[in-house]
Amino acid sequence: MSINNTSQDKVNNFFKNLENFKSHNIFIHTDKDTSLKHAKNADSRMKKLSQIDGELFAVKANIKVNSFPFHAGIEEFKNNTSLEDDPIIKMIKKNGGIIIGLTNMDEAAFGGSTSSSFYGRCLNPININLSVGGSSGGSAAAISSGLVDNAIGTDTMGSVRIPASYCGVFGFKPSSNTITNKDLILLSNTYDTIGFFGKNISNISNLFNLINSKDYNAPRNIKCIVPTQIFEDQIETNVLENFKKTILLLKKNNIQVIEKELDYWKPNLHRKALLKIVENEGAKNLSDLLMNNRSKITKLLRSNLQFGQNINKTDIKKIKEDLLKLKIKTQNIFETFDLILTPTTPQSAFKIEKEQPLNQANFTSLANISDLPAISLPHNGTYEQPFSIQLNAANNNDKILLKISSIFEKILQ
Repeated sequence: MSINNTSQDKVNNFFKNLENFKSHNIFIHTDKDTSLKHAKNADSRMKKLSQIDGELFAVKANIKVNSFPFHAGIEEFKNNTSLEDDPIIKMIKKNGGIIIGLTNMDEAAFGGSTSSSFYGRCLNPININLSVGGSSGGSAAAISSGLVDNAIGTDTMGSVRIPASYCGVFGFKPSSNTITNKDLILLSNTYDTIGFFGKNISNISNLFNLINSKDYNAPRNIKCIVPTQIFEDQIETNVLENFKKTILLLKKNNIQVIEKELDYWKPNLHRKALLKIVENEGAKNLSDLLMNNRSKITKLLRSNLQFGQNINKTDIKKIKEDLLKLKIKTQNIFETFDLILTPTTPQSAFKIEKEQPLNQANFTSLANISDLPAISLPHNGTYEQPFSIQLNAANNNDKILLKISSIFEKILQ
């Protein structure tokens, strides 16, 4: 191992460079002593435990890390400490990964700007005037800042992929049955999914390979469908232009891209329907906070949970039936196509002084509703703001999606 590239060097460099980002509110807790201890162990091993051995990981604050705070950005829980590791954290530690600290997030993972935690707003390392998105914005910013190459977040309606897009990094939401969400501070027990951020596809693949070691080959002739309704869905001009340029680039590299309307998918309508389920489940999962008028949750979170609480059972049943129909029809797409291709968001990273767009999750929420593995890939073109595309694959085709993503990564970089 290079003397300048030991795990101990990585830890020391992290804390040295962290000083440059103190005002960004990216990390809300770190543990230098324990990190150095694990780094020293990693450096002393004759053989690596895995591809992640000695690598640094940032973790969203709604995921259990033993002896770390465990509060999900909720002030009422600010003094809570986890006494155990989430299963994904156990796996990372078992394979030599070093948990360097916790990242900022939206309160209760309900938000799209990483500004509602009691720690304050997380700032975008690319441009502090632009949002990092949410609710896993701290984990995306941890990668974008260069402080770490690996981070963990959660995705309910796009909470990994949207921040990844705004911060110009890679963000992956697996199929929901891949990783348990039972130990999270849950917002939605149905839709909360642990996801990964990386500096590149290799970072994400190295971690996911520990969960699923089977190897798959990418299809020889990759065939993508672009739902044409995205072109009409309040999409910003710059995003539309960049997406069209990306399609041309993919076609030049022998990727089949076919534009076709999916008349059963209404991005804005179905995003709103999903939100109602999330609010309804959130009201149940956070009922103690909601029922206590003295609890320190924000007025915005309280009002959203109250709205979810007041949705009647008949309406919830109807929404779930409609979303199930969409899920079934969406899964059928993959009998003909390998991927669904869209921009990650209808807009680029918005300015923080503006209200967050209501339609941020219009394109990402389809993967949550239909339980598709999905990834946001940055396109490093000559853009004023980060721009990314989103790839969705069939349920449980996570490894194939990552294989294809590595092909797209070479094209887009």
